Amino acid sequence: MLASFRSLLSGSTSRVEYANYAPIASEEGAPPQPAPRREADLRTREGRDVYICFWALGAGILLPWNALICTFPLLSSFFTGPLATNLPSYVGTVFCFANLFFLGLAQRTVGKSMPTARLRWSLLLLLATAIAMTFPLLPLVFPSLSDSGSSLLLPVLMGATLLLSLSSSYLQSAVFALAALWGSTEMLAVMSGQGGIAVVVSGVQLALAIVDAGRSSGGSAEKHSTLAAEGLWAMGAAGAVVCLAALKHLTEHPDYVAVLAPLVQREEISGKRHVSRRVFMKNIRLEAAVAFVFIVTLAIFPPITTTITSVRDPAPWLLQPAVFIGAHFLVFNIGDYVGRTWAPSIPGAMKLRVSTIMLLSLARVVFFPLFLACNTPTHAELHKALIGDWLYFIILLLFGLTNGAVSCIIMITASSPQLNPAISEDEKDIAGTLAAFSLVSGLALGSLASFAVNYFINGSIFG
Repeated sequence: MLASFRSLLSGSTSRVEYANYAPIASEEGAPPQPAPRREADLRTREGRDVYICFWALGAGILLPWNALICTFPLLSSFFTGPLATNLPSYVGTVFCFANLFFLGLAQRTVGKSMPTARLRWSLLLLLATAIAMTFPLLPLVFPSLSDSGSSLLLPVLMGATLLLSLSSSYLQSAVFALAALWGSTEMLAVMSGQGGIAVVVSGVQLALAIVDAGRSSGGSAEKHSTLAAEGLWAMGAAGAVVCLAALKHLTEHPDYVAVLAPLVQREEISGKRHVSRRVFMKNIRLEAAVAFVFIVTLAIFPPITTTITSVRDPAPWLLQPAVFIGAHFLVFNIGDYVGRTWAPSIPGAMKLRVSTIMLLSLARVVFFPLFLACNTPTHAELHKALIGDWLYFIILLLFGLTNGAVSCIIMITASSPQLNPAISEDEKDIAGTLAAFSLVSGLALGSLASFAVNYFINGSIFG
């Protein structure tokens, strides 16, 4: 799949070996600058190691978000009343809007600054926050604040959420910029890594939930395992260390200097203040399409889907809420990963018209009525769910597939001059980060939309 995708991008362009490269002589007194390299030229190795590094960095971008949403059930158990019901919407909205704000700040300098330092400090911040969530926040601080009824519980949680948002937004900006400069195969690796880490996190969560449900011996499964949450955040800390190692490998790669050549040359050119605005307008339809993909996704997953439980009453221990909800995270994330990883290799997928891509994005609204017909709390009370467990998981899988496939096609197309002639070679890093900014905008708007969707489930915007 990787080889076929590369051949599609490179076409008939001949490969230029790195050994034949010579710096371009610059103005008198200035050091020579490396020549910009086309995607087909950046292949002095087979590129498998580079692909793996970008896969790891892509996983690092979504690692805090995936760990956070998988911890929602436990975090909700620390609260009571409407706040417990709507905590996923509150925390998700704060995370996404803070992410949008910080990403906007990062976007202002993305075409002017080197990504290495930004990658390093954002990963170190992510590492520190993940360690703090593992211990002492989840096992000690949150439970003690909850038991004492302290008003500090929500501010402390929101503070941790803001730190996670800050680290992931600057990390995302730098990773997408570097991947766009390196090539479309590396952009695919980032998108695939984002889906892959979600599968790993949700798989670990489900396994721990099953163990916890088994220990309950059919008893109450309402209290979600703190051990599961600690395991997720410990894995998050380990993932940040892996990302730091991947960054070190990339900076030592022989093509790294050539990859960054457009940034070096852009610093020498004046009069490019409005380049981001120009690139944004060139790709505005693709940016709107990727935003809408995630508006639909975040309005449904997890605000609606975490309220859906098994239609079987009483539910066997493997279908108890803790396991059922854990399984739903895994099913969605498997679909999302498959869509992100394999959709670009489908014949014709990377040659779709922009209008067709927009229609695919808009068509996902069909999932709203489908999920509302499942066993939401309203239907559970009336025993009138129209969709059973198996069909629900099939719909959920398709929901994940379309999320991953459509978003990946858009992100690759938006930042590739070979697939998108509207942008030039020296604009692809800016195009990539603008597409990422639009994606995050969709996440933020989707989080807001989740409150409206909650009205249809609970009869109240705030539960």
